[in-house]
Amino acid sequence: MKPRILYLSFNDGSDMRINKEVRTLNQIARVELMALGPDPAQCFVASDVDTLHFVKGERTSPGTLFRYFARSSFLLAFRRYDSVHIINEPQLLVLWPLLWLQKRVVLDIFDSIFLRKNQPGNQLSWLKKLVYAPVGLCIVTDENRLKLLPDFMKKKGSIVPNYPYYQTSLPPKERTAGLTLLYYGWLGEQRGTMTVRSLLAADPALKVIMAGWLADESSRLLTQHPRVEWLGVIPQAEATKIAARRADYILCVYAPINDNNINASPNKIYDAIQTRTPVIINAEVKVSDFVRDTRIGYVLPRYKVEDYAQVADALLHQRESFKFDEELRRSCTWESVEGTLKEVHRLDIL
Repeated sequence: MKPRILYLSFNDGSDMRINKEVRTLNQIARVELMALGPDPAQCFVASDVDTLHFVKGERTSPGTLFRYFARSSFLLAFRRYDSVHIINEPQLLVLWPLLWLQKRVVLDIFDSIFLRKNQPGNQLSWLKKLVYAPVGLCIVTDENRLKLLPDFMKKKGSIVPNYPYYQTSLPPKERTAGLTLLYYGWLGEQRGTMTVRSLLAADPALKVIMAGWLADESSRLLTQHPRVEWLGVIPQAEATKIAARRADYILCVYAPINDNNINASPNKIYDAIQTRTPVIINAEVKVSDFVRDTRIGYVLPRYKVEDYAQVADALLHQRESFKFDEELRRSCTWESVEGTLKEVHRLDIL
């Protein structure tokens, strides 16, 4: 019989990275997925798991949070898994005592609470040793994020990048007279909403396709703009199809307000490579150097620019000038790295 993995997502099952990880792990184990959200239909990975534990309700609701952690606590207390996969530190803190009961704990860090508090590396090392104590191994998204772990955790770290699935064929790009931007994923004032609003005001011909999770009121208001096409939460496969066919650019900006944003490792970079659609990113984000060096996108000189009309004009005139190396496209795929994820759980040595 296959080994069992408990995957604690703290998401409704629509997150792109969580979808890929769950599908990969289900190839080698019976995966039980803990998920929460208002709509079970948005758990796009439901058919790819052995068991789905879905807590219905708003993620910000105290009642929903209580039910999620109560169910997670019950599973950890009364079942023995071959491995437990847990997303980010907040869940780790809440479930910390019960994780000691399990054979192996794998921590998946792609939105670190310590980086959001500007405490990278060995800063607060005493606290990190306590928080990370139940963790046997951890996963980060790139080499830079691995360097930002405390020294005692680096030896436990493995890199599983935010690569998408390989696209065997791409549709022809549908160009229009004006620009079309794709703004998707986690949608917030400091993750793109301010930039989109400013570009819409500066360029009356610009249109925006918007999809994902609304984080604040300003982003909700943006969905009502007459030149914004709001799609709600959609699967990654649909987002990449839209990028490949309709988008001139994928928006990928981060306000440089903390180490987490400055050291972002966005899947949009690799979606851009896979769909041959350039990104727009700001220079404060470290991965912008990669974007510039590989010529896969437009780098804003800073997060807040002075003349958005000038930026919009430059984007329009440069949209055909970006290059996408086929070797890079073939190497930056989920298929090329999912073996690392399987190895981290070490089910072969049970």
